[in-house]
Amino acid sequence: MLGTQDDAAAQLSSGHDKQRALLVLDVASAHLAAGRIDGAFSLATRALETGLRYRSGRIVERARTLRRGYTSTAPARVVRDFDDRHHGVYL
Repeated sequence: MLGTQDDAAAQLSSGHDKQRALLVLDVASAHLAAGRIDGAFSLATRALETGLRYRSGRIVERARTLRRGYTSTAPARVVRDFDDRHHGVYL
């Protein structure tokens, strides 16, 4: 398990922005699964910004998948902000 943590830490500190964004979305998914909504969508928004900057359909679609995994009748502000940023994005 330690090797996996070391690999993740190396990727988070690497210069590969797109790969880092995908890893951040994986971490955001873990936060979402644990019920940490603010943390999940803060990370997802950061990754989405990277995806939009590089016009990466893979990153944007992964962000969409994360969003579809969360339902609420009254989403938190961080979720609404993510939705606003994500709305109308087509790559």
